[in-house]
Amino acid sequence: MPSFTSQNPGQWFYFNESEPEQGGVCLRELSTDEAARIEKLTVKHKRKPVRGMMVDTQTEDSTMATRLTWDYCIVGWSNVQLDGQDLECNTENKVKMMKCTDFAKFIGDCITELVETNKTLEEARAKNLESSSGGKLKSQAVRHVQTSTTKQDESHPVKNAT
Repeated sequence: MPSFTSQNPGQWFYFNESEPEQGGVCLRELSTDEAARIEKLTVKHKRKPVRGMMVDTQTEDSTMATRLTWDYCIVGWSNVQLDGQDLECNTENKVKMMKCTDFAKFIGDCITELVETNKTLEEARAKNLESSSGGKLKSQAVRHVQTSTTKQDESHPVKNAT
C-alpha cells in the first residue's frame, strides 16, 4: 500500500547532474495552501466610493509576494556563490540570486520540470485508481487533486512569467 506524507521537503536539482558535488538547489512546488497564504499577506482589498458608488479595489505588494514565493519554493542549496563568495541559503540571498539571470533561468527550468513531473505522477495515480475500481467513476478526491493542480499551474509565478 502506498504511503503518503503531507510534508513537502523538496527535490534536488544539480547544476551538473553527473557531478552533484558541484552544487545544486532543493526546490518545491508552490502549494495551493501556500499560494493562498501569500495572497492573504500581500493583497489588500478595500471598498471606496467612486461617483456615489462603492467600488472594490485591491492592491498587491508584488515585491513581497515574489520574495515569499521564492523563499518557499527554494528550500535549500549547496555550493552557490555570488561574485566568488559562498552564500548561505536564506531569504535575503534567495532574492539576490533570483536577480541573476542565469540562476533565475535555472530555477525556472527546474520548477517547470518539477511541476510537469508532479502532474505526471498525479495522472498516473488517477489512472491507477480508475483501473482498480473497475473503470467506474473517478473518485471525487482525484477530481479535486486534478482541479487544484490546474489552479496551481495557473497561479504559478514561473509558468505565468513566460
